[in-house]
Amino acid sequence: MKGYIFKRLLYLIPTLIGASILIFFLYSLVPGNFVDSDMNLTLERKAELYALYGFDQPVIKRYFIWIGNLLQGDLGYSLQFQRPVDEVLGNYIWSSFIVALASLILTWLIAILIGVVSAIRQYSVFDTFVTILVFAAMATPSFFLGLMIIKFFAVDLGWFPAGGIITTGSNYTGWAYYKDVAQHLVLPVLVLTMLGIGGLARYFRTNMLEVIKQDFVRTARAKGLKERVVVFKHALRNALLPAITLFGFELPALFSGAIITEQIFNWPGVGAVFMQAFTVRDYPLLMGFTMFIALLTVFSNLIADLLYGVADPRVRLR
Repeated sequence: MKGYIFKRLLYLIPTLIGASILIFFLYSLVPGNFVDSDMNLTLERKAELYALYGFDQPVIKRYFIWIGNLLQGDLGYSLQFQRPVDEVLGNYIWSSFIVALASLILTWLIAILIGVVSAIRQYSVFDTFVTILVFAAMATPSFFLGLMIIKFFAVDLGWFPAGGIITTGSNYTGWAYYKDVAQHLVLPVLVLTMLGIGGLARYFRTNMLEVIKQDFVRTARAKGLKERVVVFKHALRNALLPAITLFGFELPALFSGAIITEQIFNWPGVGAVFMQAFTVRDYPLLMGFTMFIALLTVFSNLIADLLYGVADPRVRLR
């Protein structure tokens, strides 16, 4: 196991180097930058800012300066916010993380339950009804679903706030503050959960259908085990094994933010900041955040491989 982990960590080095090259040069190929986007600057002032931010340097030299700073933990300097990128992300990324984590837990729990019931009751009324709802949810645009949720729960019923992370003008502290944030959290989490359940539920249903037809499940039933034990202890455990790899990709998604949903609910997450950075061409912020997501992606793949080896004794990590 230790040898496998060490080799995989070595493999991550060229992967991350390749990702850094791709990220930097793709953003460098995009015409214009933060200085060019400001039409009020004179040519002399633009020249000064070009020299100040290093835009007048060759692309290769700029890359090595950027990667050198990156190796020291410096993600760059946001031209839009006039602050280090890690500080900017630190102020917004955890808001996205809270929404994504809550929706991830709900999505997986509900999707597993729906997938199991649909598989053991294949072609039943429940399976047909859920299938229709799943495809309807998958076909509904996120902005339309978000607006409908706001109208129904916030405007018509008045159960939850329509947007934001806290009540405007409030000065809550302690549990009152957390309660206020939780109330604002409900609707964005609801939208993301509804959008994510569809495909995942169909994925678990397909896996369960394949597993319950295998010999070891028929053997367990032949031994007289209760159906609940057969389904949840034997069938579901094996059906969840392929989902470990899928779950590994959820880690970067926890920090990447839901751009459209955050815009609809005015949630101060990293998705909205990312869109603002695109608008003003704040490439240091864009490159720093993209590299952060790339790093999370490669490490989440490593964690998924390790978990797969732990969960399935037939897999040998060498």
